Amino acid sequence: DSSESIGLQNFEIAKDFIIKVIDRLSKDELVKFEPGQSHAGVVQYSHNQMQEHVDMRSPNVRNAQDFKEAVKKLQWMAGGTFTGEALQYTRDRLLPPTQNNRIALVITDGRSDTQRDTTPLSVLCGADIQVVSVGIKDVFGFVAGSDQLNVISCQGLSQGRPGISLVKENYAELLDDGFLKNITAQICIDKKCPDYTCPITFSSPADITILLDSSASVGSHNFETTKVFAKRLAERFLSAGRADPSQDVRVAVVQYSGQGQQQPGRAALQFLQNYTVLASSVDSMDFINDATDVNDALSYVTRFYREASSGATKKRVLLFSDGNSQGATAEAIEKAVQEAQRAGIEIFVVVVGPQVNEPHIRVLVTGKTAEYDVAFGERHLFRVPNYQALLRGVLYQTVSRKVALG
Repeated sequence: DSSESIGLQNFEIAKDFIIKVIDRLSKDELVKFEPGQSHAGVVQYSHNQMQEHVDMRSPNVRNAQDFKEAVKKLQWMAGGTFTGEALQYTRDRLLPPTQNNRIALVITDGRSDTQRDTTPLSVLCGADIQVVSVGIKDVFGFVAGSDQLNVISCQGLSQGRPGISLVKENYAELLDDGFLKNITAQICIDKKCPDYTCPITFSSPADITILLDSSASVGSHNFETTKVFAKRLAERFLSAGRADPSQDVRVAVVQYSGQGQQQPGRAALQFLQNYTVLASSVDSMDFINDATDVNDALSYVTRFYREASSGATKKRVLLFSDGNSQGATAEAIEKAVQEAQRAGIEIFVVVVGPQVNEPHIRVLVTGKTAEYDVAFGERHLFRVPNYQALLRGVLYQTVSRKVALG
């Protein structure tokens, strides 16, 4: 759904969601997106005759990575909502009759203009297509229309197999680790999918810093939640396997707020290998409750690495941020990130909630204001709908594995 009621930021999140679903299906469910195997397509739609699609069978799409790049380039249409017409378009263009399983995942606010668009919302039903509809509150705060969502997913209809209808409070919830797992499991419901585990092994020495946002916008309760999450990550890093037992893995945890407000806890900042000592240091951190200066925090950590980390060691920073930094421009953030990159530091970013500065987040992830590498972003950016979601499911395993692999 690319209509006006979705909003630009939500449309961008929806595209990220689609890319994450493709990645999850490839990695977790071992779905092969290649000729003769599975393929995927994305339709965006708005009002009458306003549909656009990208497809893995398109001549300019050679592989799954090309497909994800094409999805990221889709531009928000911002018009009316002709969902029935879009579903008919999808059936005709992307879901022709086949012996393969056919699945449609429909993301909308569930409020189609059925007076002007007379195409039935049940157009995908009765054609041996599994339909999953996901309804989300729109940019104006209107709740998703459950009646339309149920019809889209063939609920209570005489024709077709009943699908699944889900409702989420906001678009950020699409990126919740548990929800992504449920969606991919639902897509694979007719396929015996293998179990997937996330062991991590370090192939070289590594120094990892977890940088916690302790500014007023986070709140003390949420800050305590990030401390618990940081300890889970640290424990997993410090207990991970190593290709060479003589190669050290060390972890530091830092909280930051305004300029000059970076605090490692009771002791001076240092990389630690003893989890008990590190956990005690994290527990001692008190919420700062002040401004937000991401640039100053990155500069502080960069200086720390130059003093305390050797050249051959992998240097990684996991940064909690919503992209908002007091008085900072994208160019200033770019400078701070590039300074860290020149010191050999690889940055990963955790974003919590829907209220984020997207341009700044992209610069934090890539160190570039002019372009955004989708594949790089998928490996280095983690989004969760709220702070409670940090502690649900296996998110800490996903994050720790990506940071370990780099």
